[in-house]
Order: sequence, then structure tokens, then C-alpha cells
Amino acid sequence: MVTKHKISRRVFGLGIISAGLCEAAAPLIDLGGTKTPFISTSRGKKIIEFNSRLNIQGQNGVYFDPEPELKIGHTKHNFITDNRNYVPMKTFRLLLENGNTGESYLYSIASSFFNNQIDYGFFDYFFRDWRENKEIKMDRGVVNNFLKICENLVGTEKTLNVIITSGYRTLKTNEYLRENSSQVAKNSMHLSGRALDFTIKNKSIGKLEKVADLLTPGGLGVYSGFIHIDTGPHRRWNA
Repeated sequence: MVTKHKISRRVFGLGIISAGLCEAAAPLIDLGGTKTPFISTSRGKKIIEFNSRLNIQGQNGVYFDPEPELKIGHTKHNFITDNRNYVPMKTFRLLLENGNTGESYLYSIASSFFNNQIDYGFFDYFFRDWRENKEIKMDRGVVNNFLKICENLVGTEKTLNVIITSGYRTLKTNEYLRENSSQVAKNSMHLSGRALDFTIKNKSIGKLEKVADLLTPGGLGVYSGFIHIDTGPHRRWNA
């Protein structure tokens, strides 16, 4: 005979919260106090949902890069493919900020000694097209390169404040940017989730460029306030 036990909503809720706290995955913290994180244990779904702050800079956004078009002869065979899981050697934290929306989260990364896997789904969501609020499965190689650069630049404080200026772009967003600048690439690497634009507080662009040049086998663009990395063909440019 099977005995059924009723569980109150309060007990059920506390159980979910406790499970989330005990989860070995890296914690995500709302530092701004303007968002309400929600942890989901379901695979294939966003692990965080929040009410984003309005973009105080307006619909144009703050940043976009004049990414050069690929040259004739560059095909997908020239693209960099890396589907491996990133294996960190250090334990560190990334204070991630979206430079356009003001969203911010603290993401903890444990060294491979702790066998703590990177949650690529979180980065898919955080690097989403903020104008359209749409995400894509980001190219794992570009996320890995981003994490390698960050790990290399981690100091004794073990925390890096990283500002993301552009991740995935929908075709609609890219065409909108092209209407405002002839230098935005028609076939931008951002369209396929193969590119990231970012800067790191308290790190000079020169230092960021030097490290990225060593760890980025694809494209690297250097601007006055941020860098662009992608997993397209090997190329370098400055603006």
C-alpha cells in the first residue's frame, strides 16, 4: 500500500530554493537590485529571467562596431571551429554588465579541479540581442576565447568587471545598424553568434589587445573603448 503525502506550497517552494542553493553550478547574483532572478532546473531553458532596466541611452544603443566585410575567398572553411568545453585553470569571477541595458550579474567559475562545467546556456542568454530580446546558441569557440582572455587577465582580486557591448544580432538589428552606418558588415559575424564586443574595467585596451591577439585565432578588431573577437577567418583591424 502506497501512502501519499501532501506537500504545502511553502514547503515545496523552500525545497526548490534549497536545491538551487545546493546546486554546484556557478551562482548568479543580481547586484543592481532591480531584477528578480529565477532559477530553473529544466535543461534547455533560460536559467535566469529578470525585468531589465530601460536603456537610458535610447533605441540607438551605445555601441556597435564598424566590422569589415569578409574578403572574397573567405568561406566557412576558413572559420574557426571549437566545440570543446572550456576547462579553466583558475577559480575566478566575472562581473558581467550589458553596456546597453545596465543588466549585471556575478558569474563564478571554478577551476577544472572542482569539475565545474561552464553553463553555456547562461552566456547564450546574456549575449542575446537586447533590442529584439532574442537569443541564439552562441558559437562555443567565441565563448571559449572570451573566457580564456578573461582568465588570463584575472589578477589577485580574482574578479573581472566585464562590459559586453554587443553579442548576437538579429538580421533586423543588423539592418537597422547598417541604415545608420555604412561600415556595419552586411554579413556580420554577430548574425551567427560568432562575435563578441567587450571591454574590461581597469584594463587598458592595449593590454586587452595584446592578450586577445594571442588567444583569438579568428578575427580581432580593436576600438578606442572595446575589442571585437570572432571565430571567422584570421584577420586583424583597428578603428
